[in-house]
Amino acid sequence: MFDRLREKAHGRDEKRPSFDGYQQQASAPAPAYASASSYQAPPPFQTHFASMSMHSTDDLRFLHFPPQIVDQCRNTILSVWRGGIQREGMYGNSQEFKLSGYPWSAMGSDAMEARRLIAALLGTLHSMGWILSLNTDVSKSPNDKDTLLFRYQSPAPAPCDWCSISFSRSDRIRLVDAGPEVCQALPARLGQEWVSKVSQYAPGIEEIKLHGYPWSPTGKETMRARELLLTMLGTLEEYGWTVYASIDQSMSGGSQNTSETDTWHLCRPKGWTRGHPVYHGR
Repeated sequence: MFDRLREKAHGRDEKRPSFDGYQQQASAPAPAYASASSYQAPPPFQTHFASMSMHSTDDLRFLHFPPQIVDQCRNTILSVWRGGIQREGMYGNSQEFKLSGYPWSAMGSDAMEARRLIAALLGTLHSMGWILSLNTDVSKSPNDKDTLLFRYQSPAPAPCDWCSISFSRSDRIRLVDAGPEVCQALPARLGQEWVSKVSQYAPGIEEIKLHGYPWSPTGKETMRARELLLTMLGTLEEYGWTVYASIDQSMSGGSQNTSETDTWHLCRPKGWTRGHPVYHGR
């Protein structure tokens, strides 16, 4: 009988997991892990910003742009601004170009060429991945102009066409390089209620003379002028154009009682056809 009990106990021990085996497993060396000192964190995300600003009557300053970007902007100035560059050099930490003539206080056709210059520079920077983040007025000077702050983006956006709209005198809209479709569509959309006369101001520039004085309104006319802007935006978007920047790039003439209107700079993807989605350049 005792022999049978021994046999049962022995059978139970065979079915039980081996404690010695567990000890052997537990005593095996732990997996090797990389030491904390060998861990390399991913590089921190860093955004690059730079600025372009207009000063005095003829200065243009580039701050924190890489040298090759400044070189491209120099080429743009020389190809667009017919007076070229008087001189250049460092001003503080910026690269300053003193332009021939007085682009920021120009009148008439010279003022329109200054609009073309800024549009061309916006296009050059945009094509190399420098996208306008905001334009801002941080000066209390009566002759101040906007500072343009750019953010670097890679890859760069799709290539765009550029045009400008100037709100001139007290009653004029000047379409700079907007193309014949917009030059025909905008006066038609505004209608006789607004449009007094349409004429060519200069090659590539169409002028719309308006009834009244919408850029120096009083009373309820202030809101009619804003309705005019909404109509303009809707018409421009039908033809693929979106306002990329609204920039104060002109001096007020030194008078405390007057101010200058902004210039709209617009972009549209190259090859855009009517009916396609509208691209907003920022």
